[in-house]
Amino acid sequence: MKSINTNTILQIVALLFLVIIGYMSFSSGSNWKVIKTELERAQEELKTSKENLIETKASLQNSKKELERLNLQKDIFKRERDSILLEFERKNAADWNSLETIKENITENNKKLIADREILDSLFSGSSSN
Repeated sequence: MKSINTNTILQIVALLFLVIIGYMSFSSGSNWKVIKTELERAQEELKTSKENLIETKASLQNSKKELERLNLQKDIFKRERDSILLEFERKNAADWNSLETIKENITENNKKLIADREILDSLFSGSSSN
């Protein structure tokens, strides 16, 4: 009979543990609500961060285009400067060979200048302020 009593006692203890575990799991429902709220808040923060990242990426693209436009304008100014210098050298050339070399340089420089202006106009026609 003692073995039956021991089994009964063990069953009662096991049932008591199950009741305690069940109570703890059901009472932790409020913890699940807190966890769910925190996860929703984190999800909203991630959504906001993603939107900010998209806006920043668009801003960087615009800045990159503006930088390219400024670089093209810088190249145009350099070529215009070179053209003025070459024109001055042409007027002050001493012999025919140096005059021909300067003339070739002027022609090449003007071609590059025209090509750069066309690129600038075609790429940035909406944002160009020429």
